[in-house]
Amino acid sequence: MVVHAKHLIPLLIVLCLGAGCSKGNAVKLSYALAGVSASCAGEIIVFKFEDKRKISSLGTDNDGIAITTTSDVADWVGWSLFDELKAAGCETKYRTSTVAPGGAALVTGEVLAVELNQTGTTTYAGKVAVRIMVQKGGQTVHVEKYISEVEDVVVPGYSSKSEILAEALRGVLNEAVPSILAFASRH
Repeated sequence: MVVHAKHLIPLLIVLCLGAGCSKGNAVKLSYALAGVSASCAGEIIVFKFEDKRKISSLGTDNDGIAITTTSDVADWVGWSLFDELKAAGCETKYRTSTVAPGGAALVTGEVLAVELNQTGTTTYAGKVAVRIMVQKGGQTVHVEKYISEVEDVVVPGYSSKSEILAEALRGVLNEAVPSILAFASRH
């Protein structure tokens, strides 16, 4: 069978749409610093978080269509924590493979939930749940689960679904960063 180029493009479009290549209901995760009121003078290593969510989609819209993400949620949480710790004055490093922290505190965790569901015509509810662990000297010194939920209006051109999830993550990190710093500074 010979396929001419003019027939190939429509065929690729149909195949892509049928395979779910359309990202119309996908959210690109972003984060803006919360400016957590805490200060740090030490070294902290953030180790890549694990995605422990049972379902990879974020939720659904009012039509029952899945809301997905174009971002890696574990990286989103880990790098956002990294940025908050750095902004607090920590000498922060990010690692994705085996690490020997020496005297530095090691912070890692598990993403338990990142959810976004449409709750009204223009309203969405977002939820972020994370378990964060702090290790010092090879020993786990702190483990805590943090959950934040936000519901807000999405108005195209003014606000986005991504901002709702970013606000939920800021709620988690506003609580987590002071605790992390308290346990990381203990000798």
